[in-house]
Amino acid sequence: MTEQELKEHGYIRFTGTVHATVYEYFQCGTPRKARWYFKDGTYVCCGCVLACQTDDHEGFQASLLF
Repeated sequence: MTEQELKEHGYIRFTGTVHATVYEYFQCGTPRKARWYFKDGTYVCCGCVLACQTDDHEGFQASLLF
């Protein structure tokens, strides 16, 4: 899905930190292009055509808002 489609389906941009193990798990060749979105416990990356997706929270650290 494109970023626009993700937003239309209620996903919000994940602005936290994504650990390198996530990219290793997906064998991502271009982690610098990753743009993660989040909805109902599901993370979706739209940085390339593979659109990697996971329900595992491990490796995703949310940012604290002040």
